[in-house]
Order: sequence, then structure tokens, then C-alpha cells
Amino acid sequence: MKGPIATFVGLGVLLMLLIVGLTPNSLIAAIAAVILAVGLTALVGFGPEKMGIGLMVLGMALAPLNALSITGNVTFSDLCFVLGFGLLLPRMLARGRPKLPPLYLIGVTILFVGGIVSSLLVPGVLASLGGFLRVVAAAVILVFIMNVVHPSVKLVDAFAWAYVGGQIISTLYSVAKGAAGTAQGRAIGLTTQPNFYGLGGQLAYALLIYLFYRVNPKHRWIVIGAMVPVGYSVLNSGSRASLLCCAIVTIVWPIVERSAMTWYVVISGAFLAAIGGEVALRALGQTTTLDRLTGNISAQYSDQAREQLLNDGFDLFWKHPIQGNGWATVLLYHNAYLEVAVAGGVLTLVGFVLIIASLIKPLFQNGPPNRLAYAGLSYAAFGMIGPTLYDRIVWAVLCLILVTYDQHPDEVEPEPEPEPVAKRSLRGPRRGFDLRGDALPTTLDGEPVNRPTA
Repeated sequence: MKGPIATFVGLGVLLMLLIVGLTPNSLIAAIAAVILAVGLTALVGFGPEKMGIGLMVLGMALAPLNALSITGNVTFSDLCFVLGFGLLLPRMLARGRPKLPPLYLIGVTILFVGGIVSSLLVPGVLASLGGFLRVVAAAVILVFIMNVVHPSVKLVDAFAWAYVGGQIISTLYSVAKGAAGTAQGRAIGLTTQPNFYGLGGQLAYALLIYLFYRVNPKHRWIVIGAMVPVGYSVLNSGSRASLLCCAIVTIVWPIVERSAMTWYVVISGAFLAAIGGEVALRALGQTTTLDRLTGNISAQYSDQAREQLLNDGFDLFWKHPIQGNGWATVLLYHNAYLEVAVAGGVLTLVGFVLIIASLIKPLFQNGPPNRLAYAGLSYAAFGMIGPTLYDRIVWAVLCLILVTYDQHPDEVEPEPEPEPVAKRSLRGPRRGFDLRGDALPTTLDGEPVNRPTA
């Protein structure tokens, strides 16, 4: 073993022995001590920036697993993000202020002002401000910080793969638990309820569309393979909303890509996957999304409860349509847009809609689309029939859409000319890919070709 490696390992062992020796005699304290020792050793060995990035990747992997919590409202994903951002503070200070699209900034300004005003005008000001702070933390603070961190395109890929990996782990856990891991016959994976499990699946599916264009074409079978457990989790969750959102994204996919072959492959593949998943789930004796679409008892009860909640929400909205009713109990009405309107009034709803529009717009911009915005489209559809406003399952993904807004502003990247077969080298440089998933041309030395901007 080389000197630096031996020193590194030795430091870790000494730290572990020291901290364990100083902790109380309990298993939980000993585990916490070991984790602390490993963390300190990694910090010394890799440095603050690499350690911070590693914690962020881990936080992204844990984002769809909100059952893994420290307290009721704080998950291990939150802890990893906070620690990672803390270690990356020097990088953020050097980077400066965030650079975000005007549409998003206008929406955030309206949402923030409307939310503060609505909280100050209702009884229970502190409770309302506390509820609104959760929305701001997810939809504003997380987006701002991630934009200032300004991860590279490869790191964005790592975040996307980490989230997909976390959802696959949740799916495997659900399969292993079988009927014991269900709520009213619906699987929940490593989440707190079936709808969160399905929501993680639909957003992971959107990320896999992005990753499909980011990997080398000969490796796309890996992405297709990952779609199997991800799609299974949506069916297994019994969430009709998540299945509908996946269907919408699947239909929009070939429209955005403008490819007839994509139409055939996507639609036929989705149909076969749905049928195959349904057969597998029926064999396991579990309630499936397709069962609930046909109106079983569980679906009928959910429909009645949802209809009553929507009626209550609209009644409350019309009592105070301008100032709102406060954010203390915002997640009640199974419609994210209605929840914002009830809590903050109609002007605050306008701000929220502008934020959502800024997450979808990159998919339909001039030139190559930002394919991360498939996730924005997926959540925009979910918000019409789902209650989730600020959970890390959602915003850990949505914040990726805007992190590199200023990296390729409206830049047209045409497809590169294919290389002549005779000039290809078995050990030649790999082609890179930009954020939108288009291959970047390179010289024979592997350097990217500079393009004039449009």
C-alpha cells in the first residue's frame, strides 16, 4: 500500500476508534460515530468541494426515498443537500449571483410578495409563514442555490442517474416486501404513501428520456432497461395521476423530437410495457393502476374524497379570492394550483403558474430542446390532480431544469456530420454531448469545435 493511501486509511481508522470510544454505549451512537468518522476522513482525503458534490449526488439519490427521515419533516436527503451546499459555499461565493430566466424571476417575485402579504393578513401569521417557507425553500431557495453551484453537464447527468437509481432502489424494496409493503393494496416503496411512490416513478421516467439522448447510442439499452423498474413502480403505486402524466410525456416526446419512427417505437413500447407490467402485478395479487382506472372500490373512495376536497377548496377560495386564506394547511385539496389559489389568492397563483411555465418552456424553445424540461411538463400535469407543492421528490428534479440556464442560451447545435469509417480509431476520443442531448463535434485531437453563435 502506497504512503498517501496508508495515511488516508490510517487516519480514518484512528478517527473512528477515537469517536466511538468517546460516545455513549449505544448502538445508534456508535453508528453515528462511524458515519461521522467516515465523513471526516472523506473530507480530509477528497477536499471540501468534491465532498460537497458527493453529498449532493447522494442527496439526489435519496430524494425519492422520503420515508428515510431524521424527523417527520427532515429527511436524509435534506441533510445531504444542506451539508453539500455548506461545503460548496466558497464555490458559490466565487460564482456570484444566480442567472435565471426572466419568466421564472417574475413568477418568483409575484409568488413571494403574494405569499408574504397573504400570511400577514390572516389569523395565525406564524403558522402561515411557516407553511409558505416550505414552498419558498423548494421552489426558490433550492433552485437559486443549485443555479449558483452551476454544476457541469456531466454532473447534471450524475444527478439524473442518482435520482433514477434511488427510484429503482425503492422499487426493488417494494418487490422484496410484497404485500407487506403496501397501503390498502397499493405499493409505497421507500416513501410515506403510494402517491409519492408513483410521483417518483413518473419524474424518474422523464429523466430517463433526457438520459436517453445523453448516453452513447450503443449504450441506450441501459436507459431502456432502467425504464422497466421505473415504469413498474408507477403501475405498482396505483397512482392514476402518475400514469396519466407518463402517458402525456410519452405522447409529447415524439412531437418534440419531430420523428415518425419515435412515434412508433415510443407508443408501441409503452403499450407493451403497460400490458406486461399489468400481468406481472396481477400475478403478485396487488392492486394496480389499471385496476383503479376501471373503478374498483379503492378508486371509487378516492374519487369521492377528491371531489369533496375540490368543492371545499373552491368554496374557501371564493371567500377570499384576492388575499387568500394563509398557508398553514395548504396541502389539502388534491390540486396544486387550487392549493396556491386558496392559500395566497389569485395573484399568487399567477406567480406559481409563471414558475411552472418557465420549467416547460425550454422544451419548446427555438433550436434543440432542453430535455430536462420533460420533468417540468410531467409535474405541470400532475399539479392538476395531485397535492404536492414542495416535497424534495419534486423539486430535486425540477431544479435541474434551470441550473445551467446561462450555459447554452438559445444556441443552435446542429447534428454533426458522421465520421468516415476509414478515419475512425478504436482508441479515439469519445464524443461529448451538450445539455440538450445533442452530440458535440470534436477535432481529431478530441477538442470541441467552436461554433459561432446564431
